[in-house]
Amino acid sequence: MLLKTLPLAFAFASAGVLAQDDMRGAYLGLSGGQSRVTIEDSAVTVLGATASTFSKDETDTGFKLYAGYRFNRHFALEGGWTDLGSFRATRNVTAPAVGSLSAEIEASGFHFDAVGILPLQQFFLFGKLGLMYATTETSRSSTGAVVLAGPRSSKDSEVEFKAGVGAGFAFTRNLAIRAEWERVTDVGTTETGEGDIDLISIGVTWRF
Repeated sequence: MLLKTLPLAFAFASAGVLAQDDMRGAYLGLSGGQSRVTIEDSAVTVLGATASTFSKDETDTGFKLYAGYRFNRHFALEGGWTDLGSFRATRNVTAPAVGSLSAEIEASGFHFDAVGILPLQQFFLFGKLGLMYATTETSRSSTGAVVLAGPRSSKDSEVEFKAGVGAGFAFTRNLAIRAEWERVTDVGTTETGEGDIDLISIGVTWRF
């Protein structure tokens, strides 16, 4: 009886190994959601203004395209392109004269991440650490009595640190959805405006 059960037990063990190996492979993904940055009230100032109001738009739609390779159950590398959106701040001056000064900031760039994965049957949790070569472009404009003193536009590209966490669900071996939060730190410079940008997104991945 023992000799008859051994081949069956070995078959089940082998199937388990194949199932783990089957998680390896290349994949493509597309995600989109909301990006957010915190803009301080002092970000846009007008010299000589004695009365003014400040308005800002700190959120936008962000998206990313990415490709990766999962080496085993717990580790993958991925890279791609992320558009973090655009944000706007305006200082409206009411005294001693009337006018406004506005700044619009856009950020995007290539990213590369190391991804740690915790598989829970069809569900999975993950965390990531990586870098982003972020390009920040700022456009400035003025109206009324406000005169633009500096350049109308400025641009900067730098490598910034990024991190994130998320969760997903695999419908099949090939198709999965995932939701995640990511933060890119210190995007931009003092010339373009500088700050941390968050992206909360949901998307799909397709594994080959």
